[in-house]
Amino acid sequence: MVIEPNKPTLGLRLIAVFEALKGTVGLAVGFGLHAFAGHHIRPHPFLRSIVHHFHLTGDENSPGFIVELLKHPDDVRLKVWTLLAVFYSALRFTEAYGLWLARRWGEWLAVISAALYLPFEVYALSRSITVFKLIVLLLNIVFVVYLSMVLKATRRKRATAAALLANRGPSERDANVVQK
Repeated sequence: MVIEPNKPTLGLRLIAVFEALKGTVGLAVGFGLHAFAGHHIRPHPFLRSIVHHFHLTGDENSPGFIVELLKHPDDVRLKVWTLLAVFYSALRFTEAYGLWLARRWGEWLAVISAALYLPFEVYALSRSITVFKLIVLLLNIVFVVYLSMVLKATRRKRATAAALLANRGPSERDANVVQK
């Protein structure tokens, strides 16, 4: 695998698309919370089936939290959850942009955010083991390892390039800057 600084790889592009999809879901949740606010709805059977199918929680009535939020549109909790969803989306889109262009800050943001989720995913697995939770954990571990490899490879190449540039004479460095 050849990794060059500021040159996106297929892996970085795939992770960027995945992060952009997560950002889109976050926006959909944020706007969905706002759109349904004030409507007196009951937990939809489809919502219950998703929660049950993916074993997101052991409580069959877990969508009740969302319903309670939506029943009271003036409640500050609804606004906080909506803002959190928008902030989450902005972070994911920023991360996707940085990864798509192979920016070092995007790689760091991605590896840190992926690593932050690992303890929560391990905790979720300790409560109940499901295929979905296991896949999420393994995927996140793969992201952290891959992004760490990218950061290590680009750091080495940047250090080598900086050392070569430092060893050149002043006229060679100025010529290099003019060429770019």
